Amino acid sequence: MRRQRIYQIRNTAAEIYLEKGMNMEMGDIARKAGLGRGTVYHYYNNKISLIEDLLIEAFEEAQKITMETLNTNESPLIRLEQYAKCQLRSWIKQPFVFILFKNLFQSEPIPIQNYDELLNNFQTHLYSPVTQAIEEGIHSGQFVSIQSETLVKLFFGTLIGTATSYIGKNNDLDEADRPNWIDDVITVLFKGLKA
Repeated sequence: MRRQRIYQIRNTAAEIYLEKGMNMEMGDIARKAGLGRGTVYHYYNNKISLIEDLLIEAFEEAQKITMETLNTNESPLIRLEQYAKCQLRSWIKQPFVFILFKNLFQSEPIPIQNYDELLNNFQTHLYSPVTQAIEEGIHSGQFVSIQSETLVKLFFGTLIGTATSYIGKNNDLDEADRPNWIDDVITVLFKGLKA
């Protein structure tokens, strides 16, 4: 029950954060989750500690996806397609993972205690593996031969920008349409990356 309640609070907080950013209040979370304010405060003393827990969990989830999809013997193209599909699915199911990517790419510092450490871990464990896969794709001739950093920014920018249109307050996708949307994003993105 405790884990379920924490998950409920975190998911609700993520939805509200996408709408209001740091202007969200603990009362907003309680209202939307259908909980008493005291229940929310029982688990989290303030919104900063809640956001910090959200981002730590988001990092762990994103790192798991990164390792599972990019540490294989598949070609760089296949690995990045799988990575993109899995991240998008994760972002829809767990919006706090999307918040991690969105905020760190938009350079919006989040007032948490270990922000610099989180940013460093993001660069090392989430950004660098994608960069390495893209560089392999360029060297093998699977991707267009341009600056790898340009392709990395295009790759993440496409995923984050498109997801912004569908996650949170802008979500107008039915549950049944989500797999089609993800496949469409992947198709368009990778037609542009293929050499």
